[in-house]
Amino acid sequence: MRLMVLAISNKFRLFAGILFALILCQSTLQAQISAPTSSYTSITEYTSEDQDNIYVFCDEANVGIGVLKAVSPDGNSGWNFTWTKWDSGTNSFSISVKTDNGVNESTISGLENGRYQVRVQKGGVDEPFKAWVFNQVKSIKPSLVFNIKDCDGIAFTSTLPVLQYPDINAVIPTTLNVKMAVVFSFRRDNVELQRLTLSDYGGLPKSFFDDKAFEGEANYTMIVTDGCGFEYTSNLVKSKTFVVDPSFTFTPETGEAPLNVDFQIENENNSATYEWYLYNAIDRIDGPVETRDSLLNDDTFDMIRNYSYLHPGVYNVKVIATSNDDESCVYISDLKSVTVDVSLFEVPNVFTPNGDGKNDEFKLRLYSVKSYSVKIFNRWGRLVYEFQESDVSPGLDNRKSSKGWNGKINGKLASPGTYFYVVEAEGREEEGKHYTEKGALTLLHDK
Repeated sequence: MRLMVLAISNKFRLFAGILFALILCQSTLQAQISAPTSSYTSITEYTSEDQDNIYVFCDEANVGIGVLKAVSPDGNSGWNFTWTKWDSGTNSFSISVKTDNGVNESTISGLENGRYQVRVQKGGVDEPFKAWVFNQVKSIKPSLVFNIKDCDGIAFTSTLPVLQYPDINAVIPTTLNVKMAVVFSFRRDNVELQRLTLSDYGGLPKSFFDDKAFEGEANYTMIVTDGCGFEYTSNLVKSKTFVVDPSFTFTPETGEAPLNVDFQIENENNSATYEWYLYNAIDRIDGPVETRDSLLNDDTFDMIRNYSYLHPGVYNVKVIATSNDDESCVYISDLKSVTVDVSLFEVPNVFTPNGDGKNDEFKLRLYSVKSYSVKIFNRWGRLVYEFQESDVSPGLDNRKSSKGWNGKINGKLASPGTYFYVVEAEGREEEGKHYTEKGALTLLHDK
């Protein structure tokens, strides 16, 4: 009885060993077909779970360069490799390709597009492995289709034909697309507007949109680069746009009155109409008013696009642009502002007429001042010096007055101490408006 149990135990161990070897062999066989020289790979999308690998080769010369390789599961020789190709007429692997017997690996090359199978056989092992081969050639052409033109821009779709294979397991014959790497470059007049990079493009249309204003008619193309680096150019599509850009610039943005400002549309389009809105300074509007009542009036502005601001304040400007091709397409610019300096002057409270070239003269800093006069008095109220300008030029260097007091009285340097000034000025914002300022200044001789 003990011998029988031992015999049964030994048989079980032998069976388990054989079963384990078979399982190990079969699991190793699962990856015994490859394509080391393929450019990129994909996988089928059959309706069943039994999928095949897809190997794509960059075949620029269009000669058929597909290569498949099978290796024995144990790395030893003595294995038989039988290669066949799928015949769509018989729905079977009935086309003989190559047979290698008693070897440890087998390779087939110069393959055309199609589905291939290798049967790996030795002893009781007989396993089939399948894969698709596709040679990517530089002969396809992407399409670019105009979809719609509206106030937002111009819409297109682009499609690149891709490699295809049948769904082997489908009840009804179905064609599937190979997933591939693709870069779409959407261009207007050969300038790239958008770039779309896809690692698994499957042939579905892709959308592109141009929402930028331009003048006249433009040439649109699509340049597509695939995973092989092959570049394809689509058909050319010509189109205009309803989009108008109301953006504008102006110079200078700030300065003293009178401030002459030049305005310019950034991307002016002859197929558009531009309405300019120049508003009064808010602090010069007396009471609540309608928007248009606060506008400046200048009939010549639209022709020369230059305006002279005579009074200090902050003035708003905007542009409304309308497409002449479709008057329902209206665009409003951002509101921008022009700043005209208020009339004022700054008076120093100390100066040192010591000949060192620094602060040697008593001068005013002027802002939007048309004319002024200055009188200097000593501590007893006696007038010791005066100067004036009747027509101050706008935009003086450093805004300093051109005249001043050098600290001398009748040709001799005045005594150090406190003096008093009276400044009277006329601003540029309103004819006849005057300003008066009084104060003290200190004259020093120290170096």
